[in-house]
Amino acid sequence: DASFILSNYIESLRDNKTINVLKIRGGYSVVGNVNLPAYSLLGTYAQGSGYPYNNVPGYAQISRVVNPNIRPEKTSGYEFGTDVELFKNKVSLSLTYYDTKTDDQIVPVNISSASGYSSYLTNTGKVGNKGIETTLNVVAYRSGEDRGLEISVGGNYAYYDNKVLAISNDLKSLALSTGGTAQVYAVEGLPFPVLQGTGFNRDNQGRVIVNERTGYPSATQTNILFGNTSPKHVLGLNLTAQYKGFRLGAVAQYKGGYVAQMSTGSLDFSGSGIRTVYFDRERFVFPNSSYFDSATNQYVQNTNLTVRDGGAGFWPSSAYNTGIAENYVFNGAYWKITELSLAYDLPKKLFRNSRSVKAVNLMFVGRNLFLFTPKENIFTDP
Repeated sequence: DASFILSNYIESLRDNKTINVLKIRGGYSVVGNVNLPAYSLLGTYAQGSGYPYNNVPGYAQISRVVNPNIRPEKTSGYEFGTDVELFKNKVSLSLTYYDTKTDDQIVPVNISSASGYSSYLTNTGKVGNKGIETTLNVVAYRSGEDRGLEISVGGNYAYYDNKVLAISNDLKSLALSTGGTAQVYAVEGLPFPVLQGTGFNRDNQGRVIVNERTGYPSATQTNILFGNTSPKHVLGLNLTAQYKGFRLGAVAQYKGGYVAQMSTGSLDFSGSGIRTVYFDRERFVFPNSSYFDSATNQYVQNTNLTVRDGGAGFWPSSAYNTGIAENYVFNGAYWKITELSLAYDLPKKLFRNSRSVKAVNLMFVGRNLFLFTPKENIFTDP
């Protein structure tokens, strides 16, 4: 790593009333990583599930086998940036750009259970990460009196752009999870990781295709891509106000640029999910749908063809609803007020004669008080 304070060497910046500090910096690194717990390279045994009941053995061999030639991950990368302080240090700004590459990632790969195992831990793939990170802090107001009013605001923003550059010569997609109707994958050329699963069959205008007799939709035979599951945008904001021993603080956070999935098919199955009452459990026209018109030999907008059953015949059905992952995938963006606090420092003169207590601070703190999400997120805090 190297840095250079330009304001110390450029004549016009030494006594500049606007720019107090101007620094540039950069660095290059190569780091090895072994993200494995103890004994992970050995064929160990674990206590059997349910032991000592139901004739379950006390210990069973683990279901993962490890590549005997596994190597540590290696991450190499560079970064450069600048730090600036302005207006008698009332404004500070930091900007960083980075670009890293990670080779030989250690990941478990699903294998046939006929081998006696279900996963194979090995080195595979190359992932690239690049992005920017910025911070800005401003003393918006500062009175001249002692312990007078001071208001400070700040923020930080990060943009992450990661991509799977390679997996292996004969493999372009790698499943990183199992079970359910949607899974996480590493796919060459796409962000890491991505969510794929079953969706609705659609026409060339993006409308859901329904059966011309029953009005029911159908699921795709192959997985579709829903998007990346890691936030690309992260923003943090903070506010601090101080006056005569009182201190008010607030912290907010935003994350966006990704999708999330909530497995709530069981709620629809039991009729507890809010989706099941959208149409009062009566027959309804499936939103944004079309059906094939044999007379015109094309798909036409569905305006009056209702589903055969809008209650128990539709919502619990795996074929029409609970088995289609697209129903439970949503925009993961959110704004959250992560913290509000109010503190007061008792006057020190109250403890002037105390030998043990020198200061007392009273603080009221609330965390995760408010959450704002897109309307399509009817499920949970992402």
